[in-house]
Amino acid sequence: MAADPKQTEVMRQINEAFQAAEAKLAKLREAVERNTELARANGKAAFLKDKKEQTHRELGEAVWQSVQAGRLELPASFARLLQNIAAAEKAAADHAASLTDLLREGEEVADRLKVKTVARPQKVVASGTKKP
Repeated sequence: MAADPKQTEVMRQINEAFQAAEAKLAKLREAVERNTELARANGKAAFLKDKKEQTHRELGEAVWQSVQAGRLELPASFARLLQNIAAAEKAAADHAASLTDLLREGEEVADRLKVKTVARPQKVVASGTKKP
């Protein structure tokens, strides 16, 4: 029994389409795997950068504390940086003090309002009908 030429042609086209889809899927899988590897590498680089910056901050804090305690003297070329740090600490302290003042004022206002509310006489409103 001979195969129908139309059916053979359709099967060939289906096979070609299937093979093309498999090839595209393989390329897509490779691209996804490559992007996954890149994302992992990028994540690790970001983690290492953050760790390095944290270590620098800790070193700077330790040096600053040693300078303040008089255990370490830095060269004159660091004077500008030390002044900037001192100015930043003063600004932070001033800001904290102003916040404390604002909170204290708020508490005083709240206390005054409590006193006024308590001292105010209460009005009694009668309900119902009038008596003749």
